[in-house]
Amino acid sequence: PRQALLSYLVAGMFCLSLSLGSMALLMVHVLTGGGWGWYLRPQLLAALRPLPWLAVLWLPLLLGMHLLYPWAGPGAMADAALRRQSWYLDDGFFIVRMLLCFGLWLWLAAALRRRLDRADDAGLSRFAELGLIVYLLTVTTAAVDWVMSLVPAWRSSVFGLIVATSQLLAAAALAVLYAALRHRRIDVPLHPPAEPARLLGDVGNLLLTLVLAWSYLAFMDYLTAWIGDLPAETVWYLPRLKTSWSALGVALAVFHLAVPFAVLLSRQAKHHAGWLLAVAALLLAMHYAYVFWLVVPSFRSGGFALAWSDPLAWLGIGGWWWVMFDARWRAVVQAASASTARALP
Repeated sequence: PRQALLSYLVAGMFCLSLSLGSMALLMVHVLTGGGWGWYLRPQLLAALRPLPWLAVLWLPLLLGMHLLYPWAGPGAMADAALRRQSWYLDDGFFIVRMLLCFGLWLWLAAALRRRLDRADDAGLSRFAELGLIVYLLTVTTAAVDWVMSLVPAWRSSVFGLIVATSQLLAAAALAVLYAALRHRRIDVPLHPPAEPARLLGDVGNLLLTLVLAWSYLAFMDYLTAWIGDLPAETVWYLPRLKTSWSALGVALAVFHLAVPFAVLLSRQAKHHAGWLLAVAALLLAMHYAYVFWLVVPSFRSGGFALAWSDPLAWLGIGGWWWVMFDARWRAVVQAASASTARALP
């Protein structure tokens, strides 16, 4: 049961990151503008659709929290360090924080959809500013609760920001990948209109910026832990660097940073839909590997290992998420196409 819940947590966090990252990107586009946001908007809006059901799917993790989290186990109070953390790592408080995070995310998603439907909403920019602040605070809280508290002795003040940046990157990669697979060309209604070559360049620059932001934050977190050499920081890195899990860390450095960076640095590649498709697919696959690397090695500290529940949880939750996403994407594109057709003379 413990390994099954662990696999369930990885798959749930992967799917949740796509929905939350899409919501944050929509709010970023409200503040910055640009053709990239209109090109990716159908995919970003569609990714919000599974969010209410993800809240329901989180219930098994609450029921089995005593199996996953050391501070929730029956012998937790026998540990002096856990007793000192009990004011925060408490079953009831944990559930309240989870309900608060999901409640705020659902409110943000619903309010954002309504405001985006009203093109003349004067308060949309202020809402996006507030929404991004709420997003960062809630994602930080969720990252601490659901991942960091798996190893109660671990400390990292930047971990929430790393998780938020990885969500933005994964959502952008999914939106670019889906647009390229479905459209094969830029035929989504854009407002204002944009040149295809320039639009592809903007999308490529967005991916490049997010790749650099995530890699910088992740590397600086590792560097400060290495320099400080404190047990509260190294306790999380040791099983990931001193066992065969280090191979996954090297793969992340190569395929989540070096290869995408090298490709997106090329102006020619950024203006080529095929290259963007390949980079987006690679980034999305490596995001799942990154979520896996965040959670699993702490429970399989002997080295790299897979359980039968790992692919099943990913196929079950991920497949369900994709079905809802695809159905909503078709509805959004059809509505946008019909609106554009009515506007034509």
